[in-house]
Amino acid sequence: MTATAPHPARVLLERALRTVAWCALAAAMYLASQPSHRRDQQRPVVRWSVADVADSSATALATTLVREVVAAAGDTQPRGLTVELPAVPTWRARALLGAATGADMTVQWIDRTQASGLALAAAAVAGPSGAVDVRVAGAVAGSVAAATPLVLRDGGGTLDSVPNTRRAGWRLASVSPPLRASVGRSVARVTVVTPLFARRVMLMALPGWESKFTAAALEEAGWQVDGRYRVSPRTAVTLGAPARLDTSRYAVVVLLDSMSVDAAVIMRFVQQGGGLVLGGDALRIPSLASISPVRATSGRGAVAGALLTASPQRGLDAWELVATRGASVVHSDPSDHGHVEPVLVAQRVGAGRVVASAYRNSWRWRMEGTDDGAAEHRAWWGSVLALAAGVPAVPGDSLADAFPGDAAPYADLVARLGGPAPADRAGEPASVFVRPAFAAWMDRLRAAPGLLFMIIALALLGEWASRRLRGNR
Repeated sequence: MTATAPHPARVLLERALRTVAWCALAAAMYLASQPSHRRDQQRPVVRWSVADVADSSATALATTLVREVVAAAGDTQPRGLTVELPAVPTWRARALLGAATGADMTVQWIDRTQASGLALAAAAVAGPSGAVDVRVAGAVAGSVAAATPLVLRDGGGTLDSVPNTRRAGWRLASVSPPLRASVGRSVARVTVVTPLFARRVMLMALPGWESKFTAAALEEAGWQVDGRYRVSPRTAVTLGAPARLDTSRYAVVVLLDSMSVDAAVIMRFVQQGGGLVLGGDALRIPSLASISPVRATSGRGAVAGALLTASPQRGLDAWELVATRGASVVHSDPSDHGHVEPVLVAQRVGAGRVVASAYRNSWRWRMEGTDDGAAEHRAWWGSVLALAAGVPAVPGDSLADAFPGDAAPYADLVARLGGPAPADRAGEPASVFVRPAFAAWMDRLRAAPGLLFMIIALALLGEWASRRLRGNR
């Protein structure tokens, strides 16, 4: 066959077919270089409601979720999960939905709960009383929720009901777990564990007003006081039934005077977890200087008439203290020198604590102060012993503590899944991705892998046929 002059239209068609073949080949090479699964590729969306599950156990929830996903998605991995929540799910359901976010799945939830961000905290009070401090905080959601009372309950029934405010607090003498706070449909729960606590105190001092009224203040605060009052180098008067100094019997040792003590026994007691309070002249005991959190440098006189003012502590004789390295200044008083003076300093020694109090004659606060002097003196010594004794921490599950849990269920849900979908998108599928046109075409070609091969083959075959018909090879 003799080659003829090609028609311009035929030449243009052949070049177009060749260009299509090259573009299809480039697209095939691009798709081959990309991962087979993309996080944002279009996949089916599953709609599911927690209200459809009668059993709230983890097994039933997992079974229902898997069945719904498989039924809607078939053999294709679902891109997202949209969950309508008529109520805040149980912690098992929240954990299950949170686990889905780590399985290459976008989880969106639609808030139908009408719940508020209620949070409940309870902590045992340091001391022998076994009391529990309870705090409740939460956002008031709408006028209806604002009119709904805040109700506090424990295992024994309702404890209190107050108007719904953003914050509320109680000090409870005892609690029967579990403790619950509710506002309408919002419920927060905590399990209060009161640690075992030794109520006994060993008081060592010389006979005098300070030792007498310190023991009285501690007994009024709930402590059981045993004491040894040294009246001579070989004679002591006892209070209560003093026993061998041991952490199983005593929580704290209180020393009030610069007297001779068995420093080795006291130091061993502190190292094993006991508390030690050094008050007044006990700060000058040489044998305990190695574990004392302060150095008592010089005396500070009382301010005349200050016992009847709003700062009665300034009316007490005290030592000027210099905190040692590693010690913490817990409380300070203003001085006449234009700066504050530390009066309560604490330091951890081994497993125990050592607390230093600067006041030398705190009994005057009780006997010569205002009408509230006795209560303030008792509260001061109660806080000092609570600081020295501490409360053993209740062990917790570090994995569970990563989220708020039932103490703040709504916040726990948001922490696991993120915030709810906006109200105007409640009916939309979860996470609709806006993709460029090129990426959309690539997704379609990826869904039909044989299409590119057909395009390449037909384009090359058409060009070859056109060239053969006009005599070219």
